[in-house]
Amino acid sequence: MTRFAFALALASLGLAGCASPIVGAECAQGFDECSGACVDLTSDDDNCGGCGFSCGFGGHCVSGRCLGDGGMPIDFGLDADLPDLGLDGGDPDGGVPDGGDPDGGDPDGGVPDGGVPDGGDPDGGDPDGGVPDGGVPDGGVPDGGVPDGGDPDGGDPDMGDPDMGMGCMCDVGETCCGGVTCTNVDVDPLNCGGCGIECTGGLVCSLGSCRAVCAEPTTLCGGLCVDTSNDPDNCGGCAVRCASGLCSMGACTATTPGHVVLIGHSYRTSRIGMNRLLGNTVFIPAGATVEVLAYEGDAAGAVVRGADAAIDQVAMERGRMWTKTVAATAADIPALLVASDVFLLYSQTRATDLELQMLGVDLRTALRTFVNRGGVVAVTDGDGAHAGTWQVLDEALLLEATSRTNVSLATLAVVAPADTIANLVPLAYRGESDTVYFSTAAGTVVVEHPSGPVAIHTIFTP
Repeated sequence: MTRFAFALALASLGLAGCASPIVGAECAQGFDECSGACVDLTSDDDNCGGCGFSCGFGGHCVSGRCLGDGGMPIDFGLDADLPDLGLDGGDPDGGVPDGGDPDGGDPDGGVPDGGVPDGGDPDGGDPDGGVPDGGVPDGGVPDGGVPDGGDPDGGDPDMGDPDMGMGCMCDVGETCCGGVTCTNVDVDPLNCGGCGIECTGGLVCSLGSCRAVCAEPTTLCGGLCVDTSNDPDNCGGCAVRCASGLCSMGACTATTPGHVVLIGHSYRTSRIGMNRLLGNTVFIPAGATVEVLAYEGDAAGAVVRGADAAIDQVAMERGRMWTKTVAATAADIPALLVASDVFLLYSQTRATDLELQMLGVDLRTALRTFVNRGGVVAVTDGDGAHAGTWQVLDEALLLEATSRTNVSLATLAVVAPADTIANLVPLAYRGESDTVYFSTAAGTVVVEHPSGPVAIHTIFTP
């Protein structure tokens, strides 16, 4: 039973034969008592079809139903099939909320006020797309109460652009071309200086103009005119890529940390576990192949061969590769470091203390620059009658030490097993011939003798 029928039944049951507001009298036939007055429920605009049912402003009660201008029935929310004229005070048709938006300008769940369905012509006869229903422009709340955000109204994009917008989200210095491609118009030969401007006839795009050759300060790399002073893909030269993506003044910045490792084994003789200290050090750098610059200098042949064998062992264990470039003289080292990942200094058997100290002074700038850009310096020690190969690191300001002491064949302990150079090294092992410990506390002690450190690892951050 609808509320309308219920009201009529209530009126017929409860008010039939009710007492007249005039003492001793009853309402005449065809009238009903409402709030102390006898009214005709079939024609009273304030009690139409039942007490308290008002037709509101402009409405008239005809045969117990409210009619608006033009004779159209007015919906009070009692009939879900009748259109809503916005007079129900915010109650939706049939008791179901109108798409969450009250009457008064916002659409009723897809059927707009006035009974004219949305989809072509909105209220008032104006076409949809210019002025939407209720005077609220499309872009926030579209027709039908469904927010824009994926599918535009009616399947066609609003104002020629799809909802939520399309196009490029380009990095700083790039331009969106064609709505889909981000490019640097300073160097792009297909969009040189602007979208669609193509350099033809062998011309290159340099500084946003088509030219026969790259203009200063740019250089031709891979068909593009780039500034190698700040290009992270061509930093200081073509195809020199910066792992950090930062290039300044032709050098990569904020790169990986550098490493300095001093090992108190000459590797004249060695064992598997001991070998891993040097091999792990050499393979700190990533990459398929590690480029090692080695300086033999005054090292004995057995020392060089033993150290190389230790590296080969770990290369086999890890499935890695390394290439060795030998610096013929100390003067060659600075230039060769540019293309190297690791600098390996073998224990200098026949050198004097003065020669070792001068070597450290001469290499100070080159080695510190190398370490600051992420290079690895590995030094073996223990062989020779001098005070120690460690003096090179000391004079290069990469390590502070004062002496070394021979502890050949002593049992040593790995005290920093999590350090990268200690990978798979036994927690305790025997130091073979020419094993020494150092008088220094610099860096991380990885292997030690009860009297002092044997293997030291220092990390340098740029």
